[in-house]
Amino acid sequence: MYTQNTPVHIRLWNKDFWLLAIANLFLGMAVNVQMVMTFLMADSPYEASKAMGAFGIGIMVLGMSVSFLVERYRRNHVCWYAILGVVVCLAIPIFYDLPVGGMVGVRLATGICYGLAEMVLYSTLVLDTCESHQRTEANYAVTWFGRIALALGPFSALLLVRFLDVRLLSWISAGAAVVALLMVMMVRFPFRSPGDNIKLVSLDRFILPASWGLMLNLFFFSTVLGLILSIEMAHLSFFALLMVGFLLAIVAEKYVFVNAELMSEAIAGMLLVGFALLLMLVEIEQAFVTIPILIGLGSGIMASRFLLFFIKLSDHCQRGTSQSSFFLAWELGLALGLFMGLGRNANAVIPLVGELPSWKVVGVIALFFDVAALLLYVAFTHQWYMKHKNR
Repeated sequence: MYTQNTPVHIRLWNKDFWLLAIANLFLGMAVNVQMVMTFLMADSPYEASKAMGAFGIGIMVLGMSVSFLVERYRRNHVCWYAILGVVVCLAIPIFYDLPVGGMVGVRLATGICYGLAEMVLYSTLVLDTCESHQRTEANYAVTWFGRIALALGPFSALLLVRFLDVRLLSWISAGAAVVALLMVMMVRFPFRSPGDNIKLVSLDRFILPASWGLMLNLFFFSTVLGLILSIEMAHLSFFALLMVGFLLAIVAEKYVFVNAELMSEAIAGMLLVGFALLLMLVEIEQAFVTIPILIGLGSGIMASRFLLFFIKLSDHCQRGTSQSSFFLAWELGLALGLFMGLGRNANAVIPLVGELPSWKVVGVIALFFDVAALLLYVAFTHQWYMKHKNR
């Protein structure tokens, strides 16, 4: 039997690692506060969808140059300047009343800086703060901080907007990014001489070609989450209960799935999210509290299992690249889901169900993607992974 081997140790948690993990939390919160702000300030959901799509495109822009930048310059300095770029982008709405095109441009620039900062953080800085035998646990823990930011950032924004003008959220998001910058600056990294024959463009620290099956499956699943978020973007209680679901996922991984069959975590996660979507579509009033908890629980355990799959699929020197691949598949799926969901048009998307409210059409599409991700995993991805894994 293949067991989960979920990391549960605590030796990793030194000062430097805490700083990087919390920096990842604040950076994710900053970007997600801006996501909610974009939705609230846009003249229409369609305009917000274009901004979300631009953000997803931006994440990819500098990916092929990450290895060059990290090898040519101080790796922590690259992360500093990328986060500083995020701060500047998040602060622009404080001083300028942006038109639609300006909002899209700012979100594109935010995606470029955020993508570079996170890829350097995941692929290099986190790994440099721990011993080799601790790196799987380090990757696992840091991604959980980023995942929690997906609930905590929008929750904070929707809570504060009840008391503050929506434009003041720019101060909050920029301030969170500044905190992330200061925390990364407090970690000391030894100087490393630039390598020889550095390539300006490469897939190193960007995409692991051998992980294409996992990336496709994770992309399908995170698109489901993006579609759900597009429906619930303005609901404070949803994000509060989503956080509860994430916390339950951490507990479930430690106590429920620790010695379960290898396929169980991913399958259970997708089934839980699919069940939550069914409850949402049939509008069972008593399930109001249950739905976001199931979504947080399902997406948390599924994404954590896939993270470990990415690590085990990579060679020893490709761990950082595998982490960037996981990050890209997750973020691009979220961006696509938000783009599709916020730009929804029931009659244009699915003519046969055009009589339904547009949010139900998005729910049907999300359920389709979830079923597709589940069937893809059972019929192909798991067997493919078992054949190609290196650890």
